[in-house]
Amino acid sequence: MARNERFPVPTSLLVAVIILLAWAAGGPAVASGPETVDFPGAVARALKNNADVSAAGYEWTSARKGAEAARGNYLPKLSLEERFVRTNVPAEAFALKLNEERLALSDFSNVDNFNKASPINDYITSFTIEQPVFAPHAYLGYEMARREAKAAGLDVSWKKEETVFQVLTAYLRVLTAKEFVAVARQGLSDAREHHRIAEVKEKAGTGLASDVLRARVFLASAESTKVTAESRFLLAQSGLGLAMGVRGGGRVDASGPIPPLPEAGTIEERIATVRANRSDLRAFSLRLANADTNVTLRKSEYLPTVGVMGAYQIDGQDGIFSPDNHTWKVGVGLTWNLFDGLRREAEVGRASAEKAKAREHYRGAEDLAAFQVIQAHLSVEEAARRVEIARAAVAAAEEGTRLVKSRYENQLARMIDLLDAQTALNGVRADLVRAQNDLQHSRAQLEYASGGLLSWALPGTDGIPGKEGGQ
Repeated sequence: MARNERFPVPTSLLVAVIILLAWAAGGPAVASGPETVDFPGAVARALKNNADVSAAGYEWTSARKGAEAARGNYLPKLSLEERFVRTNVPAEAFALKLNEERLALSDFSNVDNFNKASPINDYITSFTIEQPVFAPHAYLGYEMARREAKAAGLDVSWKKEETVFQVLTAYLRVLTAKEFVAVARQGLSDAREHHRIAEVKEKAGTGLASDVLRARVFLASAESTKVTAESRFLLAQSGLGLAMGVRGGGRVDASGPIPPLPEAGTIEERIATVRANRSDLRAFSLRLANADTNVTLRKSEYLPTVGVMGAYQIDGQDGIFSPDNHTWKVGVGLTWNLFDGLRREAEVGRASAEKAKAREHYRGAEDLAAFQVIQAHLSVEEAARRVEIARAAVAAAEEGTRLVKSRYENQLARMIDLLDAQTALNGVRADLVRAQNDLQHSRAQLEYASGGLLSWALPGTDGIPGKEGGQ
């Protein structure tokens, strides 16, 4: 009887078939890189997604509605009241019958008609209108609410200014980290070239093994520097995503340079425009005016309030659609608080102290803004000089490294001299990148301190919210 022969299947072939089937079922894995965005797009995304900007917008909307509510305190108030009354209380029954015009002469024939009144129904419908004529408390309160609404709008503008500065800072960090990666890669390329030269010289019998080892150590250090630079680049991308409001720690890459920032100008010119340009100081000024108005508001409690009123009333015994009588009344009222236990005096003193406190806070905010402008302006000048120095240093280091490399190839210099020159070149290249970033960031800081960053990022607008407040 013939036996069926079994042919062994190679294990490697079996593994290959399994991998192929898995690939066909799931499809090739496509690595998704970070999103790329330019600076205007980053600003637009941040202003749309930033939680603080949205919260400030809602607060501004709330302040506007508060102003509308305060305005209603000196506008006419119209009310409708509907009541049903059934009673046999003698005085009330007599009054209701009188209001319904049902009081007859026969009711006076027997005193028990009043002392032991029969139950009576009354459907009462009344329209009442009240209008303040002299109410300084209501008017001043409305003025304060209007100012607070304007200040809240300026708070939104300043919050947008802060958001733009955060996005700009994160965007510059991505660009700088990208430049550091390029510098690290260039340093790694140079280190590999030095290692190659050392090996060639050793094989030719004109170099030392120790030079090869030194070059190998230097190459390992350059590789470590590149790994660190790439890691910081990824972190900078995550920081930009955070500033833009990307959820889940998404990374965003910068696609190009930022638009040119305005020239620094003079410190005097910058300080002179701070009060008019900075939204936070303008909002502070409005709140200082409110503190002054609050003193007047508290003093207005010494004055009377005067108002007029009118009422129209319908009475019916059988229902609201079966009226028995129509009546009306008009009147003028005056209310004057003559003594309230010295509460008004205490409130006036408290409001005066709050006004003084607000004035001092505003003065301190102005001084701080001026200092921030001076600090940023000096940083711009310092960074500009550092960029010039770093550029000259890079040119000198590149030429020096080239000369030392040539001397080493001709056995006129040591490997350690070449590596020292390369280390110096790598350092000044990094210094140039750092100085250029500091210059851009200092200019951005100057615009932010001067209150002009938002108008630079969003030309044609002062940043005060319009219909978009409280999205």
